[in-house]
Amino acid sequence: MSNKILVFFSFLISLIIVELFLSLILFKNDDYNYKNRYLLYSEGKVFRNIDNFFTYYPNKKIKALNYYFDKDKFIEIYDYNIETNNLGLVQKNNVLKNKPSILLLGDSFTEGQGSKSWVDSFNGNFKGNQIINGGLLGTGFQQFELLDNYLSDFNITKVFVLFIGDDLRRNVFQFNKQEINCIENHLLCNGSEGFFGLPKDEAKKINFLDDLRKKQINNQKENKKTFRYFRRSIKTYLKNLHIIKIPLELLKNYFYKSKNVKIQKNFLAIDRLIKKYGNDISFINLKMKQEIIFMKKSYETIYVENYIKEKTKNYYNCNFNDDLKNFYSYDGHPNKRGYENLFNCVKKILTKEIDKI
Repeated sequence: MSNKILVFFSFLISLIIVELFLSLILFKNDDYNYKNRYLLYSEGKVFRNIDNFFTYYPNKKIKALNYYFDKDKFIEIYDYNIETNNLGLVQKNNVLKNKPSILLLGDSFTEGQGSKSWVDSFNGNFKGNQIINGGLLGTGFQQFELLDNYLSDFNITKVFVLFIGDDLRRNVFQFNKQEINCIENHLLCNGSEGFFGLPKDEAKKINFLDDLRKKQINNQKENKKTFRYFRRSIKTYLKNLHIIKIPLELLKNYFYKSKNVKIQKNFLAIDRLIKKYGNDISFINLKMKQEIIFMKKSYETIYVENYIKEKTKNYYNCNFNDDLKNFYSYDGHPNKRGYENLFNCVKKILTKEIDKI
């Protein structure tokens, strides 16, 4: 019995050493926690819900900031202005219905969250086609299709779907009433929202963030009293251990086929977009920061990549040169340099596809 106990504790200690090595040395950049992120927008009209999706409000200049709470202080990640056009999309140029158009569908990477819109580097035009930036934060393939349907009256000649692996698990979402109220008036925020209004007196923003943090801590104290919260916390902690996460990812990559409802709905959205545009639609996978850190594609990226490649040959990659310097330190989005890299990559792909015509 004593030998078994010794073997058990030796094995346990070995796992702890491996986990510490992976966490503190090999994957030391993997310490981001979205719960410590605070997205602030100019108080007022920012997002508008339309039917079952959303856009920004049209023809607006919106101040956007991101703060991250780390080591008992708030760190500013970015501060920039979002400029929207006549459709409430993130680009300077207004778009016309009858003009031949190239539509870029995507999430926050396509929108350009975190920096001035990289799509504006096209100056609204590419080889005689107007550019439409259909990128909106937090969206996935289902929502890409909804925006495409919203633009059905436009003369779209080519579609480029820019996506990350995470998009495969995203459902359709809109901003709830509490989030809208919080953005329009920061005094109405209760800490549960993922998006917050920026006090008109910016000198008060750190005080506002402190108050938000206190409200969130109080909310967590209430939640911690439930068994459900305790069970979920243990499950999340275990799933995030590298000694568990890495083997599970490898197994999923080779053996597991998901029946997740959101994934299946996103596959159907991909099918419909390909059926609608045929050879005039192309897909561009954008490498995520986490994939650079772990030096491998995520399960979701591999899964959706294989699915799309069975449907079309128009498949490309933009990998940000596998360089973490193209991303913010406390955020998963590209920084200014990263978006310049993305623009150059997408421009090459557009040139290749448009020259086919």
